[in-house]
Amino acid sequence: MATSPAGINTREVAISAVLELRVAMNKVLEQIASGDRSLSTVMQTSDELPLTQLYVVKALESFSHIGKIRARQVLDELKISHKQKVGALTQKQRQLIIEALK
Repeated sequence: MATSPAGINTREVAISAVLELRVAMNKVLEQIASGDRSLSTVMQTSDELPLTQLYVVKALESFSHIGKIRARQVLDELKISHKQKVGALTQKQRQLIIEALK
C-alpha cells in the first residue's frame, strides 16, 4: 500500500510537533528538579502546554524533597490516578496535593 506524499508530509509535521512538546516537557521537569519551579507554581492553573501535559506523578517525582515513593503515596492517599495530567487536575485536587506535601 503506497503512502501519498501529502500523508508523509502530514505525518512528519505531527512527529515534529510531538518531539518539540517532549523537549519542552523535559525542560519543565529539569526546571522542577533544579528548584526553578516550586510546588505551588507547578500546581497553579496554567495554559502552558508542556506543563499541562505532564503526568502529576512525574512532576511530583522531580522535586528532590518529594521523590518517587512519597509522590505515589500522596496520590494514592488522595485517590488521584498516577496517569492524571497536571492540566486535568481540579482546583480542589491541586490544593490537596499542596497541603499534603507541605
